[in-house]
Amino acid sequence: MEKLKTYWFKWQNLSGYAKFRFLHAAVTLLLVKTGLTVLPFQTFRKLFHWITDTKAMQEMSSVKIEETVKAVNMAANVLPFALLCLPRALATKYLLRKVPSLSLEIGIEINPHKAFEAHAWVEKEGKVIIGDWSGSVSYQRLWVWE
Repeated sequence: MEKLKTYWFKWQNLSGYAKFRFLHAAVTLLLVKTGLTVLPFQTFRKLFHWITDTKAMQEMSSVKIEETVKAVNMAANVLPFALLCLPRALATKYLLRKVPSLSLEIGIEINPHKAFEAHAWVEKEGKVIIGDWSGSVSYQRLWVWE
């Protein structure tokens, strides 16, 4: 019950735009997670490309990009199921689909002493905006989804 009160207090303190962004991120994460779960990956990839393909590019301020990333992370942490790096990266890519120079990257960790570990992140002009990792980990890009 205390956790619910904390969430309610945080919700009350959000601006109208932040509430909208949070709800938009939560719905997007639910749809992405559902798509990844029920569709073959090739089908999901084609559908996602069709949905995110836009000719109308629009620059967005770094503040708005950060607010979107924050909303995705907050929604992913509140929803009652695991939303790891790929759904978060896909949701961010969708929500920022009109922003130029945005790419979704998928890579594997380079560490022979650990088990295979993949990771997904989104970059804007070479800077990670969601899915950043600690400096002690190194990932080798396998695939760039622009």
